[in-house]
Amino acid sequence: VNPAELLLYLVLGVAAAIVGLAFILVLDQVEVAFYRWHIPIFVKPAIGGLAVGVLGLAFPQVLGLGYRSIGGALNGELPVGLMAVLIAVKLLATSLTVGSGSSGGVIGPSLYLGVMLGGTAGAVFHGLLPQLTGGSGAYALVGMAAVFAATAQAPITAVFTIFEMTNDYYQVMPSMVACSVSAYLA
Repeated sequence: VNPAELLLYLVLGVAAAIVGLAFILVLDQVEVAFYRWHIPIFVKPAIGGLAVGVLGLAFPQVLGLGYRSIGGALNGELPVGLMAVLIAVKLLATSLTVGSGSSGGVIGPSLYLGVMLGGTAGAVFHGLLPQLTGGSGAYALVGMAAVFAATAQAPITAVFTIFEMTNDYYQVMPSMVACSVSAYLA
């Protein structure tokens, strides 16, 4: 909306680096905790799955791939408070799943974390500076790329992916700013 808005995308990049690092560190710590736990190896995924199931009872949005929640954040349909909470819950749920030895990856969850972070930031920024900022969906999209750039250390891939998804050159500069900052700081 305004060139000064790039400063807000820079702030989003810093936040994405923090979330990306937190994701990596929590996942590592949960993995180490399950590894050190001297119980049969086949019991560990069951315990992790039970813990994720309990989280899923309270927040079903974190179960599975979360496409419906991602779409809601991109379309500005999720409440800001819910998006903020889903960041922490998805981070924990994924860490419990992968850390306990169950199958799963980190690419999809990092995209989920990023879209929730960006949606939260975009809603806050737009609420504070409505004349200066675009909608929360644009921030959700850039946040998705920025957290992925932080966790995978692949900022160029993240920027190109956003362009390929949107076919919109207007998202390239904000993505470059946020992804460069997040990858560098992470």
